Amino acid sequence: MTTPRTRAEQKRHTRALIVEAGRNGVATRGFTGLVVRELAREVGIVPTAFYRHFESVDDLASELASGAADALGSFIDELISTATDDPATDWPRLASAAATRDPQTWAMLARGLVDTAHPDHRILAAAVDSARRRLGITLGRLETLSGADDTSIDIAADLVVVVLLRALVEMADDSDARTTVDECAGRLRVILAGAGAVS
Repeated sequence: MTTPRTRAEQKRHTRALIVEAGRNGVATRGFTGLVVRELAREVGIVPTAFYRHFESVDDLASELASGAADALGSFIDELISTATDDPATDWPRLASAAATRDPQTWAMLARGLVDTAHPDHRILAAAVDSARRRLGITLGRLETLSGADDTSIDIAADLVVVVLLRALVEMADDSDARTTVDECAGRLRVILAGAGAVS
């Protein structure tokens, strides 16, 4: 990264560092682990300088949660816009690419989802619910699931989201991507076969 030259560039640079430190913090400690003093120390600023960029640590948490929710939405967009007759093969491959592009987002999303006491958990929970609904619509359009009832499709969509999120987190955590993709594909095949068997 180049050294900022103007005051405005320095401000943007410092804000970006705070956001990055916040992403690291949420990925390792959850939203409740965001502490101004620790963020400032990591960025190399005094704690009061944090407030030049964010009104509160909760404002930072909301921005981070919204960013993770947007990333999940974009990932789901990619899944449903990619033509496939075999999601069990194609979706794990797309998950691998997403985990490689931005591993920290998936660790942050997972940690934020289990941090249920924090108000911004609701942003992530809503994103997961949206992902489930959108994937359910896509699954319902598959020829292989044409005989499945709505309940079976909804259950399959719930399970597919869990399996894909698990794969994203595992691949983001430097797991063996090939093994994770294969395991994800196997789990998806079982889910889809189960949904297709119920008619």
